Amino acid sequence: MNQELPSLLSGGQPRYLILAQALMEAIKAGRYPLNSLLPTEHELCKQFNVSRHTVREAIRRLNELGLISKQQGVGTRVKATQPASRYIQASEGISDLHQYVRDVRMELSGTEEISADEELAELLECKPGQVWVRAIGVRHREGDSAPLARTLVYVPRAYGAALEGFGDGKTPIYELLQRRFGLQMAEVRQTISAVSLEPESARALHVEPGSPGLHIVRKYYGGNDELLEVAVNVHPGERFSYSITQRLIWQGSSGE
Repeated sequence: MNQELPSLLSGGQPRYLILAQALMEAIKAGRYPLNSLLPTEHELCKQFNVSRHTVREAIRRLNELGLISKQQGVGTRVKATQPASRYIQASEGISDLHQYVRDVRMELSGTEEISADEELAELLECKPGQVWVRAIGVRHREGDSAPLARTLVYVPRAYGAALEGFGDGKTPIYELLQRRFGLQMAEVRQTISAVSLEPESARALHVEPGSPGLHIVRKYYGGNDELLEVAVNVHPGERFSYSITQRLIWQGSSGE
């Protein structure tokens, strides 16, 4: 029996997210009990009148949340009725950084002025000896006691006063720079790499040294390509995933 997706045209959500939510609710309600198999991709396509791509993306999301497991030749099995305690940062553009800040609070343990050595100067794209203000902190998702990230933030000394207004940790530092100095962020460049957590970060994140982690560097640029902020985040692999969506824009032939 075919079933329409709920609120398909409301809220602007992608179809796969709506399908994933419908399947999550079905799992919680017991329609797909623990250790049972979900319907096949073909069956879900018919049941919800969606494409195979939509079904696969919805299944991928459920897998990221720890609700299901896929086994070749067997199918997709329900392994939990509640999502695992894991934060998934989804990104489709710069505006999604605001959602991350709304979800996650940062607590600063202190700030200091530092002179960049050669290694740090390479990260900060400056000359060795230039002075920056560094803030050190940890990020928590609301309601979770375990830290989600250890963060080092660098801003040029000329703009260091912006950190005085950090407050409750819910306002992005780049927004504080805009408010205090009238700066406008024009571009964010991001680098993501896998790491083994060194002892200092492991202690801050309450995990064992050498545990897998995700190292994310975000650089915020203003006009004239001026580097205004560098944020270095180290996440424990077991608590954090990063999902990126890139949309293709197809242009028709001009006929020439």
